Amino acid sequence: MPLDASSRSNCATVGEKVAKISQFIAGDLETRTLHGMQAAGCYLLLARSPKSPVAQALRAHAQKLAAANVSVRVIFCEVEPAAANDETMPFGLPGEFRTVRDPRLLAAHEQLVLAPDRAWIGDCMRREPTKRDTYERFSENAPDVATHATRSFERLWRSATPLRSLPQVPPALASQLPGIAAKPLARSESQRRQ
Repeated sequence: MPLDASSRSNCATVGEKVAKISQFIAGDLETRTLHGMQAAGCYLLLARSPKSPVAQALRAHAQKLAAANVSVRVIFCEVEPAAANDETMPFGLPGEFRTVRDPRLLAAHEQLVLAPDRAWIGDCMRREPTKRDTYERFSENAPDVATHATRSFERLWRSATPLRSLPQVPPALASQLPGIAAKPLARSESQRRQ
């Protein structure tokens, strides 16, 4: 098997990682435009958390992806359902978000599938994303890599739990919430008799 120069361990800061992945995403969007490909589609992301460099890079392109009618399907391993609104809403584009709470999944690698022949594979999720030396592979014109990543994503998707976004409370109602919470709940007459 020939050595793939795009697969390597490197020394990069989180900012550099985000920039490289962001450039990869921008390249996909440019390729779609240059070759007259249908802009609509769906990116598949498997990441440790919304703070992972790959999630940050995807979030940086949210407006361009929304304009190109590209949605996202995301699986996070470390996200609290109560904080799902704060962490997933910044994507600002159509998408579905799920979580898997199985600690064995941390042995899997982060991945981002952009097209049937284009994918990014990152380090395993048990490794802190702030570490400088991490593995990553940028695969272009590699349908085998993208197909394998898509299949593994779909298997995980079936076992993942949806993250539900709660609607925001209007400011007028939010200002009343402290007063409402302080009042005791009135019990109905039938509840008092029991």
